[in-house]
Amino acid sequence: MELSPREALIALNLIPGLGSIRIQALLEHFGSAELVLAAPSRMLEQVKNIGGKMAAAIADWRNCTNVYAEMDCAAHYGVRIVTLTDEEYPKALRRMSDPPIVLYVKGEWRQEDADRAVSIVGSRAATPYGMGVARRFGRDLADAGSTIISGLAKGIDAAAHWGALDAGGRTIAVLGHGLAQIFPQENTELAQRIICGHGALVSEFPMNMRPSRTSFPQRNRIVAAWSKATLVVEAPSHSGALHTAHLSGDDYGNTVFAIPGMIDKPTSLGCHALIRDGATLCTNARELMDDMGWTQGPQQMELFAPAEPPAPEAPQPRSCSMPHAPQGANEILHAIAAGHDTLDALCSVLGQPAHILTPQLMRLQVMRKIVPLPGGRYTGV
Repeated sequence: MELSPREALIALNLIPGLGSIRIQALLEHFGSAELVLAAPSRMLEQVKNIGGKMAAAIADWRNCTNVYAEMDCAAHYGVRIVTLTDEEYPKALRRMSDPPIVLYVKGEWRQEDADRAVSIVGSRAATPYGMGVARRFGRDLADAGSTIISGLAKGIDAAAHWGALDAGGRTIAVLGHGLAQIFPQENTELAQRIICGHGALVSEFPMNMRPSRTSFPQRNRIVAAWSKATLVVEAPSHSGALHTAHLSGDDYGNTVFAIPGMIDKPTSLGCHALIRDGATLCTNARELMDDMGWTQGPQQMELFAPAEPPAPEAPQPRSCSMPHAPQGANEILHAIAAGHDTLDALCSVLGQPAHILTPQLMRLQVMRKIVPLPGGRYTGV
């Protein structure tokens, strides 16, 4: 079996346990992926961090990998395979000391996604407060032109992606597993929405690889490198989100922001520790944009322009009685206050279809409980 240079890189990426750092060392030693695959075990063992067991696995690549089956699987799922040598490889990831050798992509990334990219990360076991904040920041930052980078996990990640979708903006989900399946399954609809014109799902892992303890920390380095700033919304003291934040600040020189929370909540401990250690406390998207220098000059975003007050309504005759509050009004008002302030967001968080919620929203407007804002959003009065 004679492989092209590109296919040889894919084959190396398929060898279990090899990883991007070892692949880079092999490429530097032998000069090409084809020569790596042609080398005998005794020569492979001369490369740093390539022991006898790993050398034997590489030499036996024909029996432990199937490049053509992998490429067929990717094509079946509508996934493109991009290697480090391809022109379309994200420039933002080339600055990494250990860039992914192969990326699997479903949807569309753009080189300019990295210009104002913000990674929003946090706990899977997020509180309603954290979910609302993450969704609001995702929406407001995407509305202002930022691309939201996160990991499609439960909790803060998913809320941030949904927020970007609320704004009709762009978001990239970097997965800790192969793209043949979505984990968790509850985020399948979210993944579908992302690839339908709003961004991409990206992974460095083979198509059928399942998530593991080591795959998520590997994923975190891509999230950190692809962004210009990292925002931690909620995180306990031992959290993958903190790992991403430290990579972002220490390895890539990015600005790290953290959301303050209740001092007696475990989900706030990590954010407060980051703030003590020098992360920038952040309470709204405007602060982050200002600190990043993204709100100056002609590029000023409409999000931060003063909103025109709604036109005053004609006074109601005294004899007219106001309509009764719709069923579920309190839930709607609480959801809007928590940041779920578009029709799509309300449908998602309340589990109600649009044709049920739309008349309820209209009635709350008539009652002057909520006011419509530009961009299809609502705010409480």
